[in-house]
Amino acid sequence: MRRLLAVSLWLLATAGVTYVASAAVTLVDLQVFPQGERVEVLTRPAPPPTTTILPTVTATSGGSATVPATTTVPATTVPATTTVPATTVPATTTVPATIVEPTPATTVVPTTTTAPDAGGEGAPTTTRPPATTTTRPVPPLVIDAVGLAAGTVGSAYDVELVATGGQSPHTWQVAGGVLPPGLALSSAGRISGISQAAGQFAFSVRVADGSGRSASASFAMTTANVLRVLTVTLPEVEAGSFYQATLEATGGTPPYRWTVVEGQLPDGLVLSIGGVVSGTSSGGSPTSVAATATDSMGRVAHSGELAVAFATDRRTVAARGGTVFVDVLGDSVSLFLASPADGFSAIVVESGGFRVEVQFVPLQGDATSWVVCEVADGVVCSHG
Repeated sequence: MRRLLAVSLWLLATAGVTYVASAAVTLVDLQVFPQGERVEVLTRPAPPPTTTILPTVTATSGGSATVPATTTVPATTVPATTTVPATTVPATTTVPATIVEPTPATTVVPTTTTAPDAGGEGAPTTTRPPATTTTRPVPPLVIDAVGLAAGTVGSAYDVELVATGGQSPHTWQVAGGVLPPGLALSSAGRISGISQAAGQFAFSVRVADGSGRSASASFAMTTANVLRVLTVTLPEVEAGSFYQATLEATGGTPPYRWTVVEGQLPDGLVLSIGGVVSGTSSGGSPTSVAATATDSMGRVAHSGELAVAFATDRRTVAARGGTVFVDVLGDSVSLFLASPADGFSAIVVESGGFRVEVQFVPLQGDATSWVVCEVADGVVCSHG
């Protein structure tokens, strides 16, 4: 009986709790949702009734009877838990860092995956793979082994060697042989200084880059003395005769190439590329020219002014009253001396240029004589 009483009290208490919970929910509905809306309390399906088997009751009169007592206990209604939808958080976009290198870098593309959350819905997440970099091979280190300019003794020299490829900085040094005296190679690759001796010199150089690579090359260099023209005068030219004179130079690197750069040689004479003035001139006035000599390395020397004079062609013309000495200079003529004979006197009519004329006058009763020299296809002299 006590067990039955306990079960009955438990059922009454459960019903009271359920009533109080419903009243509280109704009050909340009125406070939170004044427009008539409300919060519904969801209940889970009631569990099947539980059967309780009570123990056997024994009578005191000596007999016993077993009365199975079956009690049905209703399931307690538990208020349902309110389910709050999961908040979807937008995925954060990850921007890959840009890698700045001498060569184009590989672009890293982030991968987006969707993983279910606790509420069963998927939220995107961003995963960035490890960054990769593409490296371009460094070009090989090479020396530009072009020919070096020739040097001149006593003159400043400055030439820069060139290397391509490898990594900066480049460091230079002499690997073998010797540079011309007075010249040196700097670590930056410049050959400079003032050459002090003529000759041909062979040497090799080595260049190393910042990563330890190196390259070598061999060079040959020529240094020469200063180029100078030695000829300062030319022999006289005899009109009507073959003429030949050779210009001379020293220093530089032979052979030399000659050219007239100022003035003009007399008609009939020419200057060859080898420096020879030759030909036959019919005459003319004195003149002057200037020539240059260029050596095989391109050095140039100037001769200065060279006078071209005609040799004096002194002619002697005798007449009955005396003798006349005439100088023929190319296409001109001039009187050098008039010498009368005994009993005559000399009278100069024209003394030079294109004509010379001298008359010899007798002192007593004799006829006058004369000498004439004039330019006409050369110089022609006559007397009478």
